[in-house]
Amino acid sequence: MIKPRTLFITNREDVSVEYLIEKYRKQSDKYLRINSEDIGLLEFEVNPAGNSNCIVEDVFFDLSEVNSVLFKRVPSRFNTPADDQDRPYLNNERKHFFEGLYLTFSNAKWINPMFATHIAERKIYQLHTASRMGLDTPRSIITNNRQKALDFLRGNQASIIKPVSNGLQVLTDITYSIYTTAIDPDDFGDLALAKTFETPVFLQNRIMNSADIRVTIVGQHLFAVKIVKEGNEVDWRKPEIIKKYELMQLPAELEKKLLQLNKFLGMIYSAIDLILTPKGEFIFLEINPVGEWVWLEHELGIDISGKLIQELL
Repeated sequence: MIKPRTLFITNREDVSVEYLIEKYRKQSDKYLRINSEDIGLLEFEVNPAGNSNCIVEDVFFDLSEVNSVLFKRVPSRFNTPADDQDRPYLNNERKHFFEGLYLTFSNAKWINPMFATHIAERKIYQLHTASRMGLDTPRSIITNNRQKALDFLRGNQASIIKPVSNGLQVLTDITYSIYTTAIDPDDFGDLALAKTFETPVFLQNRIMNSADIRVTIVGQHLFAVKIVKEGNEVDWRKPEIIKKYELMQLPAELEKKLLQLNKFLGMIYSAIDLILTPKGEFIFLEINPVGEWVWLEHELGIDISGKLIQELL
């Protein structure tokens, strides 16, 4: 029987968690990784008034001593056949099972809390909160009215369009991302669009930048990386863009505000995207409570994994 002290909650494709677990093993073997797709391969016994147990490949895990959780993914990916007419019901049952089970670990430290993560991923709320905390944000509009969208675009020298959600599309046979993209009024004017769109569009004025900044926060530790990209693409995250990275020091007042934002949203870990303008201004774009970080550790030798493990232990 194993009594794990740490749970890693994610899905099978999460390579960053596997990287972190390899480092975690050097300090402790008391952990359990749970992938939502593996529910059919795991055996659970949950007593809401007492202990919960899990059997993985005939190994018994007593979950009574879990005191930290690394949470990466909402439990939503399951291996139900696409043609199963009961798929929506079964997947909803599984999702609620996992969420209910995880909420019983209320005394554990969560990186990050499950529903706080859910809230913090809402970009409209992020911008509202960041602005209230004194961070500079882009001029923005979220609307499903075609004319108001056109008026906004025509009022800017340049604009971008971005997903209201995280933009990650997970289909049966492919996974891809929708990135932030430059947009012109003609992109709307040339289309036979209805007066109101089926879903609101998220538009912002395009801010010219001298560099993009990725800030990774773990507890009170802050790693700021300047990203300088080649070309005129808007979104540096596109894999084909050539870019270079360098560590930088942010102004103390900006660091204080970012740490306050992270704490207000209930986060221990987050990845924050900023723009550094040619005038030296820092503009807040968004915060990602499950943003990737492993490539920065490899590129620059910074110890993000060590800080995460320190928090977990």
